[in-house]
Amino acid sequence: MLDLLLTGARVIDGSGKPGFTGDIGVANGKIAFVREAGGRADSGAADTARRVIDLAGKIAAPGFIDMHRHGDAALFRPGFGEAELRQGITTVVNGCCGMSAAPLPQDRRREILAYLAPVTGGLPAEAQCETFSEYVSLRESRPLPLNAAALAGSGTIRAAVMGYGSGSPSARDLQKIHAALEDALAAGALGVSIGLSYLPDAAYTPKELAAALAPLGGGGRPLVCHVRGEGDLLYESVAEVIEAARLLKVPLHISHFKCIGRRNWRTLTAKVIGLIDKTREGGMTINCDAYPWTAGSTQMMCLLPPAFCEGGNEAAARRLRDPAQRAACREILLRPGTDFENIVYGVGWESIYIAGLKTGQNQSLIGKNVAEIAALRHCDPYDAAFDMLAEENCDITMVDYITCEDDIDTIIRLPYTSIISDALYSEKGRPHPRSASNIPRIFHSLVQDRHTLSLEQAIHKITGLPAEAMSLAGKGLLRPGHDADIAVFSPEHISAPADYANPEQLAAGFDYVFIGGVPAIEKDILSGNLAGRFIGRD
Repeated sequence: MLDLLLTGARVIDGSGKPGFTGDIGVANGKIAFVREAGGRADSGAADTARRVIDLAGKIAAPGFIDMHRHGDAALFRPGFGEAELRQGITTVVNGCCGMSAAPLPQDRRREILAYLAPVTGGLPAEAQCETFSEYVSLRESRPLPLNAAALAGSGTIRAAVMGYGSGSPSARDLQKIHAALEDALAAGALGVSIGLSYLPDAAYTPKELAAALAPLGGGGRPLVCHVRGEGDLLYESVAEVIEAARLLKVPLHISHFKCIGRRNWRTLTAKVIGLIDKTREGGMTINCDAYPWTAGSTQMMCLLPPAFCEGGNEAAARRLRDPAQRAACREILLRPGTDFENIVYGVGWESIYIAGLKTGQNQSLIGKNVAEIAALRHCDPYDAAFDMLAEENCDITMVDYITCEDDIDTIIRLPYTSIISDALYSEKGRPHPRSASNIPRIFHSLVQDRHTLSLEQAIHKITGLPAEAMSLAGKGLLRPGHDADIAVFSPEHISAPADYANPEQLAAGFDYVFIGGVPAIEKDILSGNLAGRFIGRD
């Protein structure tokens, strides 16, 4: 007997192929069949289904996959999942950009958590685990409102062994890094993420990186890369991770592929795509993802040269209180970066907005750009930025306007580009609206307004394509035997009230969202069911 029969929907199955009118049968949490209207399935299926829902005029698609979020700590917070489910998201991948929530050894725990806070928010004490496998075991023991998977963050692993310094790892350091990485892979990490624009990953050369990540080598799990530079240094940075993946003999995935800075738009983007295409033609597996926003968001400390970030937040704040070091930092930021991406030089202080900070004295600065803050404080923007970072112990989240829609469209049209949000989960201030309304933006902006993608193409890029890139078995397609994660909606009914001024307003308009055949959303109302699970890779 079927548990659920969905009839008369326009089925868009996640493969990118044209949709068709049909029925979907669900039994024991799996898809039993998908049939076109007029096709044949088990005799009397409608009569033997415990529940039948008529979806005439609606779209039925695989539950959406956001393969780049930073919800490692948010999984443990009350209310987690509502922002995701209200967008039709049924699976998320965390641990991106080298920043996973484990391992957290006691001697390094405080500095790692401080470094992660602007991106992941705080981690409850009971979830602060010594090893990645302990984190996974804890996560598996608790019910979830949606499915979650994780990458092993190279930066967190290195920080657990060496802190946030820039030195080369010793033989003993490498042994410890390998042990932590092997633990994460054995526990089901989908792959390894690196954040080469952030310390401590920024300290690696390509050969050192390949040596540190040796346990990943030769397998099918991807190296998932936030490259070292995404503007002036983009071409060299992509070439660098191609070389690292070649040395490791693993698939390469480039995170939030974009091109920063007006002078680089369009021309440099095309050059880098040419490099990727040529490398793919040579036999290397390379995929990427991108978000459909001209503004990004991350910790403000990443504006500083890597040398000024050594030792983590407290050490960086101390340097910015030192007049001589502050002057040296200013001189570096006034010129194009040669060994790091100088975002300040590329886009200007007027494009960098404060999204979240900790102290009460500075809350009025949220939503203002650094140039505006400098005018309010009667100082230049460099001093304004350095003062804020020092006052906040570098615990500041920013929103930075860095790319153009032409490049976004070009990158998202690539057949190997998945669409992501890169959502942060800082607990302070005003987040980027992509956390709450990324999926609606895809349908409204990319499909309906700009016609960048067809609806089938857009759904493929948030279902079947990311499932394939991350080897998420049973996810991403409406196929017999796959998990019955299903989103039911009409694109014209989906609302996206979140914007940069009011970013936390939740999306609305989904008729149903099922996870393993269990309703998580019914008629746009959150059910409260906890049918999700932690997904590991065997």
